[in-house]
Amino acid sequence: MSDCGDVKKVFVPSKAVAEAEKRSEAPAFGIKITDRAAEKIVLFVTNDDHSPTEWGLRITVKKDGCSGNSYDMKIATLEEGKAAEDKIFEHNGGLVMIEKTSYFFVTGSILDYVEALTGSGFNLVNPNIKKTCSCGSSFAV
Repeated sequence: MSDCGDVKKVFVPSKAVAEAEKRSEAPAFGIKITDRAAEKIVLFVTNDDHSPTEWGLRITVKKDGCSGNSYDMKIATLEEGKAAEDKIFEHNGGLVMIEKTSYFFVTGSILDYVEALTGSGFNLVNPNIKKTCSCGSSFAV
């Protein structure tokens, strides 16, 4: 059995669903933020008593897990994102910041929020992924 390190479990859609989403909605550059993801970003930020114009979701790709990379997502300030020269996207009031070197790993992706019996969370449908580990928590591009 492989060691996936401290990789956080994330919802991974079926291959058929991911392929359909990539064909119909994925941008050539940047990322697409779904209405549901934007709504949840605003909800989480405001639940922490922060302004959604000054706080958002920050995504970083880090070296971790048995396939080599995993996502780190956290609520962060827009000021932090600008200082780090993150790529910044906005949809329906939800801010998403992508760490500048991580951007090349996720460009063309769709950020969604998924609720399922096994867990809920942000899901990045990434067309750049070539393989994932058996537990579905890490990836290689």
